[in-house]
Amino acid sequence: MTSETGPRHATMAALAVGLAATLATVVLYAPWIAQPHIRYDDFNFLTRSRTWSDTRANLFVPMNEHVMPLSRAASGLLMQLTPRQSAIPRAAEIQGVVAVVIGMWLVFEFVRRELGHQFYGLIAMTLFGVTSTYYESVTWYSASFFTLALDATLLGLLAAQSYRQTHRLAALLACGGCCAFAPAFHSTALPAGAWCALYLLVVDRGEPHTSSPVTNRAAAAVPLLGTVAFLALALGVSSGEVINASHYRGKTIVGAFNAREGIQNTLRTLADNQVIGAFGVWHKGWIFPWPAVIAIVSVLALLAGFWWRMAPHRRLLVLGLALVLGSDLMVYGARADWNYERSVHNWTRYHLFPHLGFVLFLVGGMPFFEGRLFHLVVGRLSRRQLGMVGVLIALATVCHWPRSHWSHFYFPSQIAVLHRVERVDARCRQTGIDAATARAALGFLQFPLGYEHDNAWDFLRGSPTPVSMTVDDARALLRSIQ
Repeated sequence: MTSETGPRHATMAALAVGLAATLATVVLYAPWIAQPHIRYDDFNFLTRSRTWSDTRANLFVPMNEHVMPLSRAASGLLMQLTPRQSAIPRAAEIQGVVAVVIGMWLVFEFVRRELGHQFYGLIAMTLFGVTSTYYESVTWYSASFFTLALDATLLGLLAAQSYRQTHRLAALLACGGCCAFAPAFHSTALPAGAWCALYLLVVDRGEPHTSSPVTNRAAAAVPLLGTVAFLALALGVSSGEVINASHYRGKTIVGAFNAREGIQNTLRTLADNQVIGAFGVWHKGWIFPWPAVIAIVSVLALLAGFWWRMAPHRRLLVLGLALVLGSDLMVYGARADWNYERSVHNWTRYHLFPHLGFVLFLVGGMPFFEGRLFHLVVGRLSRRQLGMVGVLIALATVCHWPRSHWSHFYFPSQIAVLHRVERVDARCRQTGIDAATARAALGFLQFPLGYEHDNAWDFLRGSPTPVSMTVDDARALLRSIQ
């Protein structure tokens, strides 16, 4: 018996280990699935998507400065698949977990094809998914759209990769389409076109030039055009609401952007959150003073330079750095008016794209150790390699479980309110009361973990076959339901 699997067994072994990593991710977020909740911005997405007609009517309604038609559509789908109001929080939690699992397998495939071996793909998907670094993007429904935007970005990178390898026009057009779709989930993916263009332009050391520079630049313009197409649509349908979003307090979105604050807070979050957070280390109030920030970032830069010099192939390293710096500078520059210490510092949803960048940068340098620490054969996986990934999965789960566990919280009053809405909705269907009449009859019921104006009765769907009824008659039929 050999210590290496054959090609077929290697595929099955990689699938088994990948499923183990998937299971570890689900385990990390099991508390959130067992005791789910929705909060704040979730209310807007879900109540404006009660029916398909509601979804269509609100498809291009901005959320703050974001035009998110695909997120609105996803909310409509969730509401259609979840007829009971009390089941909505769990369905919303599951969406975030499913989104990150999809991202894990996309990372696996992208890295496997880029570096030519399943071992690297398994390492990358584990480092990316078995983590609490960006837990808000998994556990908060509204922030799970960040993860769906990242999934679309990864699809764009896979299409760009396919174009590099095959020069098929269809792959390049698919890349452009993905770069248009990604920010339609959330604006954090606006640089998707730039990231894909950069990937297409970078020629690795020793790589043959299969296309002319002019052809390469023309190909790189396609994902950028995808981004431009989305921006044109978003600005065209928002009637100035995006440019003059209310939470910029009178500033335009351009006027609110501050490059200096963006650079400073990028340095701070690298030291405070994003690097140590990848190891499961965190403290809600942990903010380093500036001398420590400079020292930490300087050490990180030296280590990155050392890794860069060692790496035999650098395309993933370039892409990783672009993901980290591009995402951080855009986000923290746009959030310059938000206090870093009191708010932005703790928003882990902004760590999603940078974490992917760290993973690609790290895994991109691993081929240096091939033949030194491990030996790879194309189409084969050794027991040692499978064991190494298994140990990594276990260590990542142990390191990140505390943060996932302690960040979870539960609001039983929210489920109680949704059960009440559910009972009233059942009576509406029995008596033929439409949703608008029922809401007028019932008045206001504060939704727990919502904003102060969020009325829980907005979750009512009402009767699909309503009868003519006055508000007073509806009130008499519904007021006794507790």
